[in-house]
Amino acid sequence: MTTPTMMILRGIAGNFDGVKYPRGALDEGSAIAYAARRGYVGRVLDVSGEAAPHSAQHIAALAVFRWDFFVEAIYGFSGGGYNVRHVLNSLTPAERIRLKLVVVLGAPHNPKSLYQGYVGGNYELVYRLDPPEGHMAGPRKLLDELDAPQV
Repeated sequence: MTTPTMMILRGIAGNFDGVKYPRGALDEGSAIAYAARRGYVGRVLDVSGEAAPHSAQHIAALAVFRWDFFVEAIYGFSGGGYNVRHVLNSLTPAERIRLKLVVVLGAPHNPKSLYQGYVGGNYELVYRLDPPEGHMAGPRKLLDELDAPQV
């Protein structure tokens, strides 16, 4: 049996909190660890997350999803979180059925409701705004939630 894949979309390239992210901002270690803890193999798409319909990341994510039938989850951070919406908009209802989990972090201009209600989209949605520690801390804080006591 093959472990399902979580496709992870980076944010935009640049310098954030004094760290250079030439291929797109992301705490890769936290994102991949989150995927593993949720039962997925984390696969970071190596495309910067400039967010727009038909952007390089949007097109690449669609191609990977349509080629790799093991992709059952999508995780988007920052610009990648905005591009998750473009990917969802581009999928057919039959393709959305494959999705089990959609994670959107640090995309405050898109409300949670924009990621819900898709025909064929019966996936779990994890949506988080930036934590008090700042934008780049989002992936680490989400991973830490898995260890927090459930109330």
